[in-house]
Amino acid sequence: MKEFSNYWSAISFAFIKYGKLKRKMKDIPYVIHPIRITTILHAAGFNEFDHEDLMIAALCHDLLEDTETTLKEVEDLFGKKVGEFVVELTKPKGTKGRKKDEWLEKFVNSSKDAKIIKLADRIDNLMDMRGVWSEEKQISYASQAKIILKSCGDANKQLANKLNETINEILANM
Repeated sequence: MKEFSNYWSAISFAFIKYGKLKRKMKDIPYVIHPIRITTILHAAGFNEFDHEDLMIAALCHDLLEDTETTLKEVEDLFGKKVGEFVVELTKPKGTKGRKKDEWLEKFVNSSKDAKIIKLADRIDNLMDMRGVWSEEKQISYASQAKIILKSCGDANKQLANKLNETINEILANM
């Protein structure tokens, strides 16, 4: 059986690097978000044995964007492939509004693993915002999720269906 110490190292690394960072508008540790993404990926049939780089990249996907973590740190610990996935998932600074929509549309050219992580990421974010974000913000975020679905849906049918279902639930309750 393959060792999965890199996965457990990534969990520890995520706890350390996300540190005391909290989720938007919630008083819960930010690290819960990437952990939940791995749970979504597990439910879709991915695991740390057969999909180690994917699972590690899911844990690290927001580190470059939201912490002082460097790409070199990620690559030194988990390899170039994980680093590449994390870079694909890192939103450039100042990407808002139409620029964010354009960035999301570019996911059509991303790696399959980055698309899979992005689908799971948006599923978790949509589920997390219910009852917390304003109705206007939820509608806007769900609209962006449709762009992700179009750009990334080909990567995994189960996750695409779950994202579509989650979008429809959000919009039906508005």
